[in-house]
Amino acid sequence: MVSSVENRAEKARAQVGLVHVMSSFLIPLLIAAIGLPLIGELYLVTFEPAPWAAELGAPLAIAIKLLSYAPAIAAVGAVIMLRSVFVEYCAGRFFSEKASAAFHGAGLSALAAFLLKMLVAPLAISLLGGTAFAWRFDPLDIALMIFAASVMMIGSVLEATAASLKAENDQIV
Repeated sequence: MVSSVENRAEKARAQVGLVHVMSSFLIPLLIAAIGLPLIGELYLVTFEPAPWAAELGAPLAIAIKLLSYAPAIAAVGAVIMLRSVFVEYCAGRFFSEKASAAFHGAGLSALAAFLLKMLVAPLAISLLGGTAFAWRFDPLDIALMIFAASVMMIGSVLEATAASLKAENDQIV
């Protein structure tokens, strides 16, 4: 029985190790996929402005571009925060406070990305003189919300489990 549990734990650690390696490759790709187009658009808005950017001026046009990329940056932040969870899991600490806090932070960052994309960025862009505010809901928004909710839920469960294990250990000592 014990060897079965240990065998499952080793399999879980091996799978988490694989996910950790994949995330190590994914994070720089995500940063490049967002950062390079952002740099290009900021350059164009600053030095070769489109008519709308020339009309608003470079500072407002730059602010509008940064606001349009803010949800993606927050979503990448959520993925980066999950990296410390994988490190904890690779070490075999499945119910650590650090892992549950990282899950919680990643969920909050994903939720912030969702709110930025749905409300804050479009409203702020329209107030700055950009495109008019319009409700747009993509299927990716549903995926982002599900990701945020599930990561926050897993973080809460792990946090409660870690607190319970700590309380049991404190009673034993």
